[in-house]
Amino acid sequence: MNDKELAPKVMALYGAVIALLREGADLNNVTVAEIATRAGIGKGTVYEYFSNKEEMIAQALFHELKADCQQMYGLISREKDLYEKMNLVLIRMEEKMAEMNCFVRTMQIMLDNSVISSRMREMAENKKEEDILVTDVIRKIIDDEGGTVEKLSKEKRCHLLMTIFSRLICYVLYQFDAKVKMELDNETMRAMICQDVCRDLEAFKKEN
Repeated sequence: MNDKELAPKVMALYGAVIALLREGADLNNVTVAEIATRAGIGKGTVYEYFSNKEEMIAQALFHELKADCQQMYGLISREKDLYEKMNLVLIRMEEKMAEMNCFVRTMQIMLDNSVISSRMREMAENKKEEDILVTDVIRKIIDDEGGTVEKLSKEKRCHLLMTIFSRLICYVLYQFDAKVKMELDNETMRAMICQDVCRDLEAFKKEN
């Protein structure tokens, strides 16, 4: 079943999970009853769609992450300049973090050792071709450069992907404690990171 065919009750449960996440709930400890009540659905109905709580939460988070990345993917498609594409990605990340930290907390959940994280990693590994995740957004940015970049070896392309991805992680860290300590505004930090990405890509082109 694709996202467009999801049952209204499933979407209500997804919405309830995300609402609880926005409010700071520990999703590893939240109960099925709490989620069902928030969704306005009977607890027993949950098991008509999901085998357990962890599966429901993992699918809800994965659905939200895909939606965010799909929107970002569409937005960068309108930009022609590498700098502007990266700046747009960083702005979108900043907006999501300011809104609810949902994007960041979802990534954190994917990296911990819980049953939910294991299920999400499994979903990411077995995702459909049309599903867009963060790495797909970065791959598009790289692929859009064409030319010399297209001739990079598989190893160098992977290295470039991880190099750019590490810049995004740096921006995430900056948005928290580092922003206050560094006394730098978002626009200045975004400019620095975008310039770094442009230099990274040029360096890889010259090495090829």
